Amino acid sequence: MNRHFEYVASVSGGLKIYNNNDAGNPTLVSTIPKSSLGNLDVINLYQDSIWLYVCLGNIWDTTEMAGLAIIDVTNPSSPQILDYYIYPGLTGGSGAVAIQGPYAYLAANQNGLIILDISNKNKIQFKSKLILDQHFPHSKTGSTSLYNARGIALQGHFAYVCFDRGGVRIIDISDGNAPIQINQYCFPALIDKATAYNNIVIHNHWAFVSIDYYGMEILDITNPKSIVQLGWWHPNSWTEATNDFNMWSNSAGHANELAFDPDCNIIYIAAGKSDLVAIDVSDPQHPQTCQTYGTPDDDYGTWGLDFYNHKVHIGYIWSPVTPPHSNYTGYKILQTNCKTTDVKTPTTNNKCAISPNPTTGYINVNLGEQKLKTITIYNLYGTRLQEHVKNEFSIANLPDGMYYLYIQTIHSSYVQKVLKQQ
Repeated sequence: MNRHFEYVASVSGGLKIYNNNDAGNPTLVSTIPKSSLGNLDVINLYQDSIWLYVCLGNIWDTTEMAGLAIIDVTNPSSPQILDYYIYPGLTGGSGAVAIQGPYAYLAANQNGLIILDISNKNKIQFKSKLILDQHFPHSKTGSTSLYNARGIALQGHFAYVCFDRGGVRIIDISDGNAPIQINQYCFPALIDKATAYNNIVIHNHWAFVSIDYYGMEILDITNPKSIVQLGWWHPNSWTEATNDFNMWSNSAGHANELAFDPDCNIIYIAAGKSDLVAIDVSDPQHPQTCQTYGTPDDDYGTWGLDFYNHKVHIGYIWSPVTPPHSNYTGYKILQTNCKTTDVKTPTTNNKCAISPNPTTGYINVNLGEQKLKTITIYNLYGTRLQEHVKNEFSIANLPDGMYYLYIQTIHSSYVQKVLKQQ
């Protein structure tokens, strides 16, 4: 609607609406307290014209139910609650909502996917649900509280749901009365490690998925029944695949909500203690960090993010105990453009080439004019096997199979797959 209003999910503070007309001095114009919304915390928002769809129920406090509210924001100074619905199932809150036609698709934590009929905005009606299986992808399931439908994106008649420790689930929603899971995916390096699939956005046949301390994956979803990883972004300062809570907790960043800028081919990620990261994904096989905002050395941490009219809106959270640790709440608006984020069209000089691939052992990494820092070799389970500081090296002592090469240069990082075979 191109208005200067900010709609903020303030958790126990309810829904807050600010007027951003005066640059640098937003003014609170209205509040809907949680007491008016079934006494549930406000966790996430989705705006469609004059309607604001509000996810209810704290996803970190598993004692709250999951719900959805519809609010008319024709007049932001006097928003009107049209209806709210609370699902009478398991506790755990709701993490995100996607809208398509007359239905709302609610990522409802332990309740899985809930489909609601919103054709009448004044009367939300339950349509169906799908509880997601917790026996994928790990050999040991772990606590049921670790399997939560947190993020969701729709494309065609498929819903792509981030299921926390349970990876990504692909659900056929062509029959709204009987949604059915058709596929599931998890980064092999995270199997039997701490896993947190948090959020997802889709552009054409690419899915960009935030995976907490392990960065972001780029997946080819051309065939929803056969998901293929195209690329992986993971800064060197972020924690590697682990089951150690302290290592995970102390990672320099945690990837949470994200958004895609189609004009610049950039993904913006709310990166926890690292605040905001801009990633060039014009070559999805080689995502590169363009720019960062904030530092992991302060006590500020982000979770929420939105992108509109070439501005990034980032939301800070109060999280003194669980990662990403943060003792500051509020939001910031950052102006962006392709030039300031140093986005460049990829050329052969800023890519890396691996040869031979497949290999019997010898590997040459051609970085053009870029200066190499380190090359780290991982197996498919995320175990670090070797580290090299030269472009030519051998993996002849490793068993035949597929490996990841994490290549760090002075200004960029790359992830490449290499197949070793005799």
